[in-house]
Amino acid sequence: MSDDLATDAARDLAERLLVAHGQEAILAVGLHGPGARRDGHGGHGSGEREATDLEVSVVTTGDEVDIPARALRYRGLVIDVVAIPADVYLDEAGEVGPLWPLAADQYLHHLPLYDPTDFFKKLRDRHQEALAATPADTFLTAAGYDLAQMAAWEARARADELAGDLPGALLAVKEAALLAALVIGLIRRIAYRDAGHALKTVATLDDLPEGFTDQYRRLLAPTIDPASAVLALGRVLASLEWLARAEGVPFEADDLGDFL
Repeated sequence: MSDDLATDAARDLAERLLVAHGQEAILAVGLHGPGARRDGHGGHGSGEREATDLEVSVVTTGDEVDIPARALRYRGLVIDVVAIPADVYLDEAGEVGPLWPLAADQYLHHLPLYDPTDFFKKLRDRHQEALAATPADTFLTAAGYDLAQMAAWEARARADELAGDLPGALLAVKEAALLAALVIGLIRRIAYRDAGHALKTVATLDDLPEGFTDQYRRLLAPTIDPASAVLALGRVLASLEWLARAEGVPFEADDLGDFL
């Protein structure tokens, strides 16, 4: 399905949702993710084609509105519909947590399909105000959580590789690779369009500890063998731990009292 036809399908869906549930129940409908960059919103001008999936946000007027969340394939296009009350969405936009590098894009970039009250502008403004008011320690604490989770996946990757569970080892490597991108995103305050963009962005950064980028690219290589991928992951983790200590990211505890 072409970009124009995909966007037309999204607009048709928005109209059908409004007919089915009424304007008194739906405050706004919009696209986020790669679909928000269609219609000249930064999608394909560079020649790089984005994913064809559509992520549809249905903003409701309250919790009592029952619009089911669904992800279905329609004419070769996967459409993911999520409904969320307006006040909840605004509250989420005002928070910074471990998933911020992946969550931020939906607060900053929406292609409105129905938005008579400029809700998506309010959502963007709320997020930008939150970023300006959020202390640096909040980003570092979130990065520390992701780094600790990455360390757990790295340990699992080593254990699975030693046990001969090669698919499990590769899965753990990929999970850890995304967590590494989240750590970098929080330290550098980089918002990614999606998980694929996160991996590609981090693989091209040149201001990271020596050796990080080469090893990160290596573990992402589609033809890498599990043992080499696990070895590369260990080196990536070591580089990130060095960076975390230099940046003051809290990911280690010297005493159990640190958990209290």
